[in-house]
Amino acid sequence: MKHSGADIEMVTRRIERAIRDLIASVSREPFWVTHYGANDIDPGHLVYWICVETDTERDRLANHRELNQNLRRLLTEYGYPVEGRDGASIGFESQETVDREFGGNWRHHWQ
Repeated sequence: MKHSGADIEMVTRRIERAIRDLIASVSREPFWVTHYGANDIDPGHLVYWICVETDTERDRLANHRELNQNLRRLLTEYGYPVEGRDGASIGFESQETVDREFGGNWRHHWQ
């Protein structure tokens, strides 16, 4: 099914808010959520990032099986295009890693 760019953008932002709400219920430290990709061209080209302060918290969340299942479930719950669900990525990163490996520059980290 073909989706308009506006439809995908609306769903993408709704999922981002839902991710933020879900992470707020389990994170032990401040965090932020963002996304990027060309999912208006291909729904599989989408990455959500959950960004925390420490490597320890990043690893704890990344290894939290139930949380990750619930995060993936949001794609279905909010009606993300079926053809893009498997390609869409939800990842975790920490400010500690970005500071250590990229001098604190998130843009360089993502390139």
